[in-house]
Amino acid sequence: MKNNFNLPTANLNITADLAPGIQLFINNYMSSRNHNEAWVEGGYLIIDHMPFLPSSVNLMKFLTIKAGVMMPNYGDAHFYRSNNAAVNNNPFVGNWIMDAYTTNPGLEVMYRNSGFLALVGTNNGRMNYGRGNDIGEDLVFNWKLAYDTDVTEDLRLRASLSGYHVGEGHSGSTLWDGDRAGARYYSVMQTAEAAGDNFRSGRWSPGANQTEMNSYMANIFAQFHGLEIFGVYETMKGVRSGNDQNFTQTALQAIYRLGSFYAGTRLNKVDNNNGSTISRTNLGGGWYMVDNVVIKLDYVIQKYEGPAHGSIGGGKFNGLVLEAAISF
Repeated sequence: MKNNFNLPTANLNITADLAPGIQLFINNYMSSRNHNEAWVEGGYLIIDHMPFLPSSVNLMKFLTIKAGVMMPNYGDAHFYRSNNAAVNNNPFVGNWIMDAYTTNPGLEVMYRNSGFLALVGTNNGRMNYGRGNDIGEDLVFNWKLAYDTDVTEDLRLRASLSGYHVGEGHSGSTLWDGDRAGARYYSVMQTAEAAGDNFRSGRWSPGANQTEMNSYMANIFAQFHGLEIFGVYETMKGVRSGNDQNFTQTALQAIYRLGSFYAGTRLNKVDNNNGSTISRTNLGGGWYMVDNVVIKLDYVIQKYEGPAHGSIGGGKFNGLVLEAAISF
């Protein structure tokens, strides 16, 4: 590894108001670690009101319909991840070790009322429909239940539980390896003989193409004045290439915000059913120079143990990463 500047990543997101309560989103990557050229990430329609059906006014007070090519609303952890150049939601530089993110064609219906949220959705489980006869006909299903409330003027609490289900015999579902933009810790833990760059370096997950799977994520969030606490517990059981998989992820994040500055820590661990683990500790902070410009400094320590990691088992990396972003 060498000291240098990475190729800057860039996003271009277009939002169009088609009618009152109907919005179209088209999300593009202008450059990324994995693709230097511009390409379309996805796009979707959000409907909060149906002006073409006047009788639906009372129904749509509580419902939101989302349809298109998008990340299924599975868990709350994806609200804290960087999506290529879109990094404002992530207080640190890197994403989660077991990083759930994909863009699948699908549909979701969400009900919200007095802090309670219930969501059901379905998608084809894949980032595309495949080639030839491998068209991915089978659907997968996701759901979420959540409650979000202001206990007092200074204390906010949220809890959620989500599920993602792939039926037996699916042509191969994607949930964790759907991010094609790339990870932030460039080229870490890559052996010298490896061909090319692993754009997912620093992550570890069950991979893609599960032909059967049940995955669940529970999240808690608490905010008291400038202090924010966020927790993750995620577990999956599935079948990939005829082999059973069982992965568990835990994470705890604490952030304190003071004006335009913040500082915090994140503890993240993933283990699987053959005794392999990855553990990561982040220490860092950031400064919003203005609303649209943020600078982050992230110190990371990550350790690998177990047979799943091959020649890098027992290894670790640590170091500082500086990131700056402009969003408008």
